[in-house]
Amino acid sequence: MADLCYAFPMRLIYRFLLIVLLTVSGVSLYMIMFEDQFIYFPESQLQQTPAAAGLVFEQHRFKTLDGVKLYGWFMPHSDARYTVLHFHGNAGNISHRLSLYRHWHQMGLSVFAFDYRGYGNSEGSPGEKGLYEDGRAAWRLLTEKLGLPTSSIIISGRSLGAAVATKLATEVQSAGLVLETPFTSIPDMAAYHYPWLPLRWLVKSRFDTTAMVGNIQTPMLLISAKNDSIVPTFMARSIFYAAREPKLHVSLSGGHNSFDSMSEQIYLESWRSWLDRLSE
Repeated sequence: MADLCYAFPMRLIYRFLLIVLLTVSGVSLYMIMFEDQFIYFPESQLQQTPAAAGLVFEQHRFKTLDGVKLYGWFMPHSDARYTVLHFHGNAGNISHRLSLYRHWHQMGLSVFAFDYRGYGNSEGSPGEKGLYEDGRAAWRLLTEKLGLPTSSIIISGRSLGAAVATKLATEVQSAGLVLETPFTSIPDMAAYHYPWLPLRWLVKSRFDTTAMVGNIQTPMLLISAKNDSIVPTFMARSIFYAAREPKLHVSLSGGHNSFDSMSEQIYLESWRSWLDRLSE
């Protein structure tokens, strides 16, 4: 009788472990099969234009080397010290960042903002390799079609855009690089948000900012959010540690999408101070 009592709970334990294994495997397989849907959240409709923020702008349609047509806005400033080439985050499109463009314009900066493939009026579907190609196409537009000196362009990216910006900064010589709420890599993000799943070893997308940033020699400004619930602050510290000098890290109060509004004055002062250093 004792042996039967021992065997019965063991069968339950084995059955429970099998259910857990099948559940973990099934969820992991689903997330890997539809990986892009967990990374990119594009919106196709442009809600407004820079005119709504009082900005004069030019519309530009341009093509990547792999044939994808992209769409963007160039917002010139008559006395621009620099032009910001901006890479936005993983959701929405360029029409959701007008306040940011206005802030930069008020600092005396021109701005070029564009949508990755699959976002806004840009064609195609997003993916890591494609987003890198989009960044290169935007750079060619500024330097070749618009004739801007490379020394006058600041590459800036937020969240997912920080990884794309970092990749471009490893391939070109710009005036500087600004990373806002950057993450270290997609595998790290997967492990952080889904620690019970083996996604770190399964995801195909990398966006490995930490590995790339050490190859950049231009001045860098890194801005992180103290109350970021999406990208943990230790990731910003890891990226900053891996980056070369000269570099500056500013940590602001606020969340992933609210730090620049909650800490608006400090955010603007951080940018202005860093810009002054570039001009020295």
